[in-house]
Amino acid sequence: MQAQTSEQAIPRLRDKLRTYFHNSTTYLGLTLVACNATALTFYFGATLAAVWMVLAAAGLLGVVYLTVKSFGGDHTAHRRSIVVNCLTIATWMAGAIGLWSTGEPAAWVLAILCCSSWSMHVIFMGQRSKLLTSLGMLAIATVPLLAFMLLSAWSYFPAWVAVPTSIASLAMIASIAASAQISNQNFKTLQLAIADAAANKKRLEFAIESAGDGYLEFDIAANRLTPLSSLFTMTGYERRELTIEDGFGMIHPDEREEAIASFERLKSGASEGWDQELRMRMADGSVRWMRMRARALKTADGSFNEVIATLVDLTSSKALEAELRAAKEAAEASSSAKSQFLANMSHEIRTPLNGVLGMAQALDGDELAPAQKEKVAIILDSGKSLTALLNDVLDLTKIEAGKLEISAVPGDFLHTMKRTRQLFQAQAEDKGLELLVRYDSNFPQRLAYDPVRVRQCIGNLLSNAIKFTAKGRVEVAISAKGSGAGQHMVSVEISDTGIGMSPETVGKLFSVFTQADSATTRKFGGSGLGLAISRQLARMMGGDLVVESREGKGSIFRLTFKAQEAAPAAATETVLARRSGDASKRSLRGVRVLLTDDNAINRQVIKLFLAPQGCDIVEAANGKEALDKAASGDFDVMLLDIHMPVMDGKEAIQRLRAANQSWSKMPVIALTADAMSGDREKYLALGMTDYVSKPVDQRELVAKMYSVLKLEAPDAAPEVKTGT
Repeated sequence: MQAQTSEQAIPRLRDKLRTYFHNSTTYLGLTLVACNATALTFYFGATLAAVWMVLAAAGLLGVVYLTVKSFGGDHTAHRRSIVVNCLTIATWMAGAIGLWSTGEPAAWVLAILCCSSWSMHVIFMGQRSKLLTSLGMLAIATVPLLAFMLLSAWSYFPAWVAVPTSIASLAMIASIAASAQISNQNFKTLQLAIADAAANKKRLEFAIESAGDGYLEFDIAANRLTPLSSLFTMTGYERRELTIEDGFGMIHPDEREEAIASFERLKSGASEGWDQELRMRMADGSVRWMRMRARALKTADGSFNEVIATLVDLTSSKALEAELRAAKEAAEASSSAKSQFLANMSHEIRTPLNGVLGMAQALDGDELAPAQKEKVAIILDSGKSLTALLNDVLDLTKIEAGKLEISAVPGDFLHTMKRTRQLFQAQAEDKGLELLVRYDSNFPQRLAYDPVRVRQCIGNLLSNAIKFTAKGRVEVAISAKGSGAGQHMVSVEISDTGIGMSPETVGKLFSVFTQADSATTRKFGGSGLGLAISRQLARMMGGDLVVESREGKGSIFRLTFKAQEAAPAAATETVLARRSGDASKRSLRGVRVLLTDDNAINRQVIKLFLAPQGCDIVEAANGKEALDKAASGDFDVMLLDIHMPVMDGKEAIQRLRAANQSWSKMPVIALTADAMSGDREKYLALGMTDYVSKPVDQRELVAKMYSVLKLEAPDAAPEVKTGT
């Protein structure tokens, strides 16, 4: 232990000596002492010269030591240094007087050199905080110098030479004094700058300590790491002198190599900064996350010998970040589980519901007694209400989860509107209402928009308008306003002559699960989701949904959305090639349909739907069977379920499209209970031509078949009124 202490004491002593005496003032002063001692040895012998040299060197070292201490703020050292400095100068002047007293001209030269050299040394020694003090010490050295020069001039030269020589001597002494004064002023400026820098450093240290951060300095030349005291507090280590290697030893091995590489780049000037998140070992063995920020300071010679750095404790924020990440993952897992549950429930509900509604729609087309017709109508209305509620809940869930996307595709909006009107024409006629549609004559022919979401919004508005109107009419006004670069703001205004609403009712109309009032709910039914979802969809499409209403006078709903003008559609075959020129080209009669579904009830429903159309239907129970029949038969369209045994619809459509056969290009409509966000787009991307979700609506299915076969659908409603 004692040996170890001794070994540690030697480097400490070396560092202390370097701090005090490793400077140009010391080296120059000792050189002058040695030179002057040599001259004294020549004239007075080695013994006397050695005594003088010891006194002069001790005085010099004493002055340097006390000066350094006084710079550190020790006022007592400052006063003592003045005394020692005066004694040192007196020692030098004694040597100079001794040389002069020999009477030899050569010794006089040495005496004058002794006085002048030490005078300049006094000026630049660094003890010039007070002008009077420095001038006083300077006088001790310059008075003998002036006396030697004046005595020489008047002893050996006539007056006409001695006078100018004396003036030159006085001028030289004045120059020395002026140099001292200038040096003193420069030194004061330097002291102020140093004091300013020290104050700034203290402010920095205070700010860092107050923030709880650690600050450290790397002295590359001395291999020394100097931390602020707050860093010891932060890490728990005992205060001691540290090497740079000690600092890197505290860094976790996983980050240490990168930290050393960053430090080396700073030293070489290859990098301007070092910013790294790393782990550090604390004194108690724990590990904490820190953020290291460092910069290298360039010295006058262009090298980087000092690096300053700060350490910020990130442990708490890292823990919070981990908690937030875990919470986010848990929330996403929960949302995913909910979405998956809803998707599964939707599929399971839609499949039997398809059978119920399908059979009810088929029965409704038969010749039934009035009482039977009424019962079937109740089944259909209840099933449609259940389907609408299921769709609304799914849409609301998708919107809240941010998973509902708007997919704009080029299309004929007026054609979309005509088809949408056809879906509600029968419902309006049943109530004795007139359903009118008008549009501007300059309405763009083709626009890029999301037809599914637009139809959904307009369908909700038309359904409500018809539902809440007992007599009169429902009118749809369509217009578009250009906003530059081919973009349009489309407006669909739906007005009715129904019951209208009070301002209070209008204020809560777009809230989820809210209807006008409880009486309205009992009389008309509904979940109160349709309008809320429609407004959110409109806003997602860059528009809005607003309402104007007066109680007892009806309502006006205005749906707006952004659409981009699209190029005209390419010319296509409008009829099936094999029936070209046939009068049946305007109907589905004779169309060969490959119906693929593993559920026999679903197949029966579709067959009943298409029976009135005169289609020729061939059935398949899975994707493999469908592909085999497609290869051996001549079909115009395939209706393909998705979830089936042996081979599902996804694999079947991919194999169908990959086959290099004439039948591989036939239109395929997906019939599926998958109705979550993105399902339609996903199946279209797989190669489906179109998509119909279960429970299947008979009119929608027929309309889709007309569309994919590029047949002109017959109008079942009055002509659309046009106007400007």
